[in-house]
Amino acid sequence: MRNPVLHEALRNFALEAAALLTDDVKAGAEVEFDVVHGGGGGRSRPSLYRYAPRTRAFVAERWPRLRELPGCSRATEELGAGAAAWLRVNGLRGERAEPALQAMLDRLYEDSTSFGFPEERFERLYREVESILYRDAVRARVVAPLPGVRMDAERVDFGDGLSLRRGDRADAPHEAVWPEGGDETPAVLCSLEQDVEAGTQLPVAEAEERFRRLVTAMRLWGPGAVSLGGPGWRRSDDGPWSPVPLGGSAGGRGEGWTLAAGEEARLREFFALLDEAAPAGVIAWSLRRFEMGCERSRDAEALSDYLLALRALLDATSDAGEASLGLRVAALCAEEGSRRAVQRRIQAAIALERFVMGGAGRPPAESPRDLVADVEAHVRALLRDVLCEYLDPDLKGVADDILLETLPEPTGEIRARDLRKPQDPGAEDAVPEADTSELEPVGTQAAPVQQEIEGVTASADWGWGEADDQSSPV
Repeated sequence: MRNPVLHEALRNFALEAAALLTDDVKAGAEVEFDVVHGGGGGRSRPSLYRYAPRTRAFVAERWPRLRELPGCSRATEELGAGAAAWLRVNGLRGERAEPALQAMLDRLYEDSTSFGFPEERFERLYREVESILYRDAVRARVVAPLPGVRMDAERVDFGDGLSLRRGDRADAPHEAVWPEGGDETPAVLCSLEQDVEAGTQLPVAEAEERFRRLVTAMRLWGPGAVSLGGPGWRRSDDGPWSPVPLGGSAGGRGEGWTLAAGEEARLREFFALLDEAAPAGVIAWSLRRFEMGCERSRDAEALSDYLLALRALLDATSDAGEASLGLRVAALCAEEGSRRAVQRRIQAAIALERFVMGGAGRPPAESPRDLVADVEAHVRALLRDVLCEYLDPDLKGVADDILLETLPEPTGEIRARDLRKPQDPGAEDAVPEADTSELEPVGTQAAPVQQEIEGVTASADWGWGEADDQSSPV
């Protein structure tokens, strides 16, 4: 089988179509028949006839419903440009995939009066599809190990030939599955498979670019050390594997990256969103800093990368911005009621960075590793939401809007009185004292006073007047 992704897509659509057609027959729909002259006979024998089911018409009548099945869009996407060749071989015109899928169903149920899924006929039909699509092409592959990655699934496909595969279940060279210096567990492989013209190879630069985008998505998906190992390996069809210069990024630190069972579909959707994103400016710079932090071998080195990414994302490059960094991160990354703790953790991380840089002050009492992990998680969450377009890139403005919404409602009383100085009753133009006996008290309360921060409105979620609640580390 040359293209298992196409095979799966066409098979899933055929299964869904079989279920729909079978349900219609059970509900009373009938397949009509044509009387066909079977030849034979002669002067001394009668002519032979047979009844031919009008399966093509039965399928065509239901095609508007069949094309709405979930598997149809995926099959259409995977068949792609190969639809024209399939239609041409079957004596049909056109280049679109939907007519090709309809023709496939016609072939699948040709001369049938029932619509159970015919497994053997489908496999024969699929081999015919592949022979048409790949007549003048060879299957080219490039693989590279991902040190530290673990997953339960045998394979996770991301479209256009890109996939993750468990090395012990993949057709790959021994050196890629069991890299030198690795542990006793077979490596997970990044794999790119595409059909190319005979005599050509899959470009290594294209494979490396696709692999690195996938590694970026994995780092944004969840914590854990993940890197692109090297070298890579390449071959065409059943030819020999040959090493190619690829990968070699730093392995990072901490526990390995794990994809739990059942998370494959969500990761695939997440990668599709990121693959369409085109980060630029501050977002692209912050993403590069985040990845630099993921590749550091020491937590102390990674801390500055993550804090630099936060400062860029929240425009905290001035003294005032630095002072409000913890406040804004907490507004974006925590629910009201939990923000004060997040703010203090960011302040402790900044104090830790200053201590590491020059020994200034005292190190915070918190675990440095836990502080670095917290900052990394906040950067990951903000980048994910911006790249997936869940948050506006103006994170500073979003944070300030959140803080503004958390202002307390004014309550209490306001009383009016005449503040003018009393005058001599006999003086000319004396102003009589105002009568306030009928004035009613009006509810209000003076707002608490907190040290002002440029661009930030005070929130009831933060402490007031306490030294520990100031944004700058003490």
